[in-house]
Amino acid sequence: GKLDFTHPFKGDVKFEAGLKSSYVKTDNNAQYDNLINGEWQVDEGRTNHFIYKENINAAYANVTKQFSKKWSAQGGLRLENTHSTGNQLTTGENFKRDYTQLFPTAYVGYTMNDKNQFSLSYGKRIERPDYGDLNPFYYFLDKYTYQVGNPYLNPQFSHNIELSRTYHGFLTTTLGYSDITDIIQQVLQQVDSTHTTFVKQSNIANQKSFTLSVNAGFPVTKWWTTNIYAQGNHNSFE
Repeated sequence: GKLDFTHPFKGDVKFEAGLKSSYVKTDNNAQYDNLINGEWQVDEGRTNHFIYKENINAAYANVTKQFSKKWSAQGGLRLENTHSTGNQLTTGENFKRDYTQLFPTAYVGYTMNDKNQFSLSYGKRIERPDYGDLNPFYYFLDKYTYQVGNPYLNPQFSHNIELSRTYHGFLTTTLGYSDITDIIQQVLQQVDSTHTTFVKQSNIANQKSFTLSVNAGFPVTKWWTTNIYAQGNHNSFE
């Protein structure tokens, strides 16, 4: 469910606000059986019934102001609450998670002349784990390798800053910086007693990333346009 409101004011000011709510329920029943003496028997060590529920509620407000022909600005704030529960029926394990976060955004635009436009932006973002990565069932890749979910995964958060310049309306150069915490990555772990390996998603690192990108779009003929994009990254993990 989503509700948005927009209201213009005098002086080239625009106010926006809204509410959003979502609810998800996943019910995964993975049953494994072994054929023993001609009869199928449930494999209690691998069978898993997992129910996950997630409710996200958010509210936001945003103000845009055109100060002059050259300067414009925008600022916003989003408040978001996440409530989730996981119930592993096979083992009786369950977990509950409840967290509230603020996500600010800011933008400043400057038009120097007909040839050059500049912009500076900042935003905080969230990236939640996939539902499948939260589900602690076993997915077998081969006899000695399997994949298992992690119900205790946390979302990863990032602070992003971008400085951009557009030249002649077709060439855009962007310099970006991101500071990301609790990065979700695959981890390989070994079970020495059974000589097996399993893959699991975990929050294992923090990352600082610098990005430089160039984008150029221009017409070749009246009926044909082309776009060229190049990007370079430098990532530092801790």
